[in-house]
Amino acid sequence: MQFAAIIFLWFRMVKGIPVDTLFKGSLQRLTWKQIRSEVIKVNPHFAKIIDKLNPTDDLWFAKATYPYGCEVMQESVLTLPNAKGEIVPITDKTISPEIRNGIGYNLNSNPVSLVLKNSFEIYYPVENYTIPLSGLITPGTTFGAWRLLNPEHSEQPVFIWDMSAGVRSTFMLPRITETLKHKKIIRELGITADIPRHLMQHHGVFTQIANSGQIDCDPWAAEILYFSEAWFKHLDDREWSDFYQYFYHSGWAGTEYWRNQPMWNFIFSLVVKNYESKPNAHIMDTVKYIINMAVGAFPGLAPACDTISGPWDLIQRVYSEIYGLKNYPPVIIQSQTFNMRDMLSHPIYYSLQYPNATEFKPSSRVKISILTDLHEIMSLTQRYLQVLYDDIYNLSGTSLYDIPRALKFDYFHSASHLHRGMRETAEMAEDVNLRTTVDGTVHDAFPPTCLLGNGCIRVSHT
Repeated sequence: MQFAAIIFLWFRMVKGIPVDTLFKGSLQRLTWKQIRSEVIKVNPHFAKIIDKLNPTDDLWFAKATYPYGCEVMQESVLTLPNAKGEIVPITDKTISPEIRNGIGYNLNSNPVSLVLKNSFEIYYPVENYTIPLSGLITPGTTFGAWRLLNPEHSEQPVFIWDMSAGVRSTFMLPRITETLKHKKIIRELGITADIPRHLMQHHGVFTQIANSGQIDCDPWAAEILYFSEAWFKHLDDREWSDFYQYFYHSGWAGTEYWRNQPMWNFIFSLVVKNYESKPNAHIMDTVKYIINMAVGAFPGLAPACDTISGPWDLIQRVYSEIYGLKNYPPVIIQSQTFNMRDMLSHPIYYSLQYPNATEFKPSSRVKISILTDLHEIMSLTQRYLQVLYDDIYNLSGTSLYDIPRALKFDYFHSASHLHRGMRETAEMAEDVNLRTTVDGTVHDAFPPTCLLGNGCIRVSHT
């Protein structure tokens, strides 16, 4: 076995994906004429720009299909389906030299890409949770062009991100830790996954179920289009200006928060400077993340309402009919981005049981309890919101100005009676989405002992 393949299997084992999970994908080398109709469906504007170029066949793409849970990147090394459908690193000898050389130009990480079907998630795994980079990457979205558009001096690191087909940051809302019921899934579907004792482990079970092939249904797969390097050899050609400007404009729009982050951090520091309690670094990092989550800069957690992020119809069927989840609906929680400008945007959650803040400096004191942390987070958030509402820093016209006027923050814990201002976990049931399965059925029951709600912050429109 090649060294790269051994490392590949080791990473799967470390990240909770059993090595016997069978992933099968496909890879096609295509010209614009062959893929044009699919691009039009997901991004007609971009398709028109390419049409104007009338590209020749030497400007090709690689269309890759990945099953749910498959790792598309491992520490930023791209994986591809080989001729047998096996998912291997791009450096593997079973990948043809033409493909390897043609799309390996981003230091063997993801090339410039366009999502065609379902979704992907870029994330960083940290012990018992994940840190999503930017939420789900959905059909029509392009990404991966930063290094190419600034070849002279790019500060875009390859880093060690992972990327999955479908969402990685996901778990079942009700508890699924009953031994006999889990063994029934093992027997009937032939999976080998252990009982998920932690929320981070749910994804590994879902992945095995989705790829077991034991249930008669259409297999879930995500499709992505990789641009070959030949598409980026015309940076100084005027005829190609619209093509490259598309990537510049989409990239600029996606960095609004990052370009203003120094000022946001400065404002937060001013608030903390005058705050009597002097919170520790962990609390401050969490509050900053929650504020950023509220404006859509970072993803939070929310119930899955469709199957774009994973085969949830299949997973929910298995847990209802085979596992025998009777008392509560098998609602799936996943990474989701909130839109504060859209009144129809569903509420978003941040759970201290599944923390995904992008900064995680250690606490300056011994951790007492999640309840105590939640109280401190609530107190600091309320102070921050009051300062934003009073507008002493002249923030009108920004999202920071709108937050305390347009959004509501709720704090949930099973022992909420111990702290004024918190709410009981059971009250989360007022969000109907937490009781709705992907088939649209609204259920009456809500699991009041769910881990999501035992130390949780909800952001919703007022």
